[in-house]
Amino acid sequence: MNVLLELSVIPLIAALFSAAVRSRIVVRRTVAVLMWAQTALALYLLLPVFNGARLAMPSADFLIDKTAASFIILTVIVVSASVTHASVLYGQERQTHDSRMFFAFTSIFMVAMIAVFTCNNLAVMWICIEASTLFSAPLVYLERTKTAVEATWKYLIICSVGIAFALLGTVMIFAAGQSTANSEGSLQISQLVLNAPKLDSSLLRLGFVFCFIGYGTKAGVFPLHNWLPDAYSEAPSPACAIFSGALINCALFGIFRISQIVLASKNGHIGFEMMAIVVAGAISALAASLFLINQHNLKRMWAYSSIENVGIMLVAIGIGSGSLFLLQAINHSVAKVAMFLQSGNVIRVTGSKRLSNLHGLISFAPEQALLLALTTCAVMGVPPFGTFCSELSVLVSSADARLWVVAGMLIVSLTVSFIAVCLHVGRIVCGTPRPDYRRLPAFTSCAMPLLLLASSLALGFLFNSHVWNLLK
Repeated sequence: MNVLLELSVIPLIAALFSAAVRSRIVVRRTVAVLMWAQTALALYLLLPVFNGARLAMPSADFLIDKTAASFIILTVIVVSASVTHASVLYGQERQTHDSRMFFAFTSIFMVAMIAVFTCNNLAVMWICIEASTLFSAPLVYLERTKTAVEATWKYLIICSVGIAFALLGTVMIFAAGQSTANSEGSLQISQLVLNAPKLDSSLLRLGFVFCFIGYGTKAGVFPLHNWLPDAYSEAPSPACAIFSGALINCALFGIFRISQIVLASKNGHIGFEMMAIVVAGAISALAASLFLINQHNLKRMWAYSSIENVGIMLVAIGIGSGSLFLLQAINHSVAKVAMFLQSGNVIRVTGSKRLSNLHGLISFAPEQALLLALTTCAVMGVPPFGTFCSELSVLVSSADARLWVVAGMLIVSLTVSFIAVCLHVGRIVCGTPRPDYRRLPAFTSCAMPLLLLASSLALGFLFNSHVWNLLK
């Protein structure tokens, strides 16, 4: 049995179980257990990769290297944490929709994301990324409100148009490969990297541009980000956590694979294509930080924070550092998932997503206020959290590459976003609470965000650049 099939069995069982069993209590508890079983299975199957083992795959179009294995493990952990918190969330509130739909589509969604990271073929990767869009759209629509319908259609249409550009770029890269000794061309990434210096440079560059636009739309790169704040605002908090902690990594992984081909074609030198990634990343980070200044919705605020981190990860990809990209992705995913889950707690306490209605949390629920403040520190890169280490590493690497303007833009964006977010969160924590606030069980509601927060803190203390260099 190949690894991809083994990693798909438990999520597919969870999806079928969620659809077949009528009891919501049984579904949410069982699926949560199954997701952690999936985490244990992923660790068991993928840890040998870091010791140089080669895993059995369906064909040469699939391959799991160290970077892919790391992202698969990260994705499974993100989904498991989010599903566990959702199990608690749906057990404590009056449900306005069928929560079984959340667990069913989340399980299938995870299969699509796992498949993205196993792809060694540009066409297969394109299919898997498109599948992740289709299977995640119902999560945006879950509340079934007018605004949720609008956000879902916006998500589907914009991302589908973007992915069409990526398809065109994939075709052009295939055409570029026909100039090699293999007259039939190839879409296998490993073969394209191997033959990169022989590829038609004009077609490769054009293919890169279209792929970058397509996958950049899915990742939320500015100014192709319009779907992202709306989708995050309407989706339930556990779904937002998966979008920010796992889904955007899929699109960025696609850009990373394309950049490997481009970098190999230039014998490791940073050319126009890699500089385009760097510049787009810096602009995205700066633009997102400016959007954070004037925000009125809690989850939209964290959506723009995710766009800022997408920019930082693009800079890491653009300077040719896969290990820095992975490091920032891990730290951002852990911290942002904790933040979205905790933001869900705040919304349940206050009954509102509007920042103007959120105040006095520390007087009413001090444990929720303290956890919100700490997760904010983790997301914004305050030492000693892991995000500080990865963001500082990207800044230092940018300076080492003599990209002074890019480093300056990142410093400005990080400063502006830190001040803006602290002001917004400060207003939530301080002030006088409204009389309609309601209490949540402190332990069950805070357990998963607190565990993720501790993980972010551990990543900061245990950070060692030599460890991440092994993942190159």
